[in-house]
Amino acid sequence: MRKEIAIIAGPRDWGDTQESWLAKVPTRVKTVSHRTVKALWYGEITDTDHWAARDIRRAAEVIQAQREATALAAQLETIIGGLNVTDPNFHQPTIAALVGTLRKLRGEDRS
Repeated sequence: MRKEIAIIAGPRDWGDTQESWLAKVPTRVKTVSHRTVKALWYGEITDTDHWAARDIRRAAEVIQAQREATALAAQLETIIGGLNVTDPNFHQPTIAALVGTLRKLRGEDRS
């Protein structure tokens, strides 16, 4: 559960105490309180099927999926740029398909 909490809280800044860092989680997961997050962090709640654990796990999965989509979009941009440099006329169908996929990843495609 600590891994999921760390994903949601984000990187710990130099000025963050552990308390202030853990306090970021309830602002991002509205269904849990600061006390519940602390109980999960310190192992006071050990039930993996606890409602707060499920909510935090679900939020962490969403954040991870967003990070992966961002990384994939960056890779696609690199590939598209490389294809444009080599021979844009020859690779035009591939470039069009990749641009369509990139738009879907970013939520720009309305279809």
